Amino acid sequence: MTLRSSMHWKFALTLSAAALVSACGGPPKQVGDENSWDAPPPKPTSDSNDSSGGSSVEEPTKWTGAAEPKKLNEDQEKQISIALSRGEKKAANCAQVVDNAPTGEGAVKVTFDGKIGKATDAEVLPPFAGTPVETCIKRSFIGEYCLPFDGEPLVRKHTIKLPPKK
Repeated sequence: MTLRSSMHWKFALTLSAAALVSACGGPPKQVGDENSWDAPPPKPTSDSNDSSGGSSVEEPTKWTGAAEPKKLNEDQEKQISIALSRGEKKAANCAQVVDNAPTGEGAVKVTFDGKIGKATDAEVLPPFAGTPVETCIKRSFIGEYCLPFDGEPLVRKHTIKLPPKK
């Protein structure tokens, strides 16, 4: 490689880098700058010395900075139902593996976190709450997966049946 072709290559690389930097359009916009899409529009201020003589009323904004809760679609609802059914089938075995476990019908409240798409908590309701089988039932539901969704965590109540030991 000659000195001339090496200099030509470095010049082309430098020119490309300069073009790339200048194409970026300068520093990023900051919150409060014009055309900043990251912040809500500024609220109008009420000025007691309003020259128009009228009172300006500030309207409350509904924007809170958090994602608005959305209704689940059909696939998300179906996946949550499947996750509850899988947990129910696992919980049905709890009376078989836990000593002194009560049997019969009860309910559990399962919390689904849409951001990660899985059950993160389960609250066992009477008659199984506070019994030796409670932890087994909780473990049957926690960790079950569903399709991710937007908004706050979702709590679903589900009926479970623990059959008598065989």
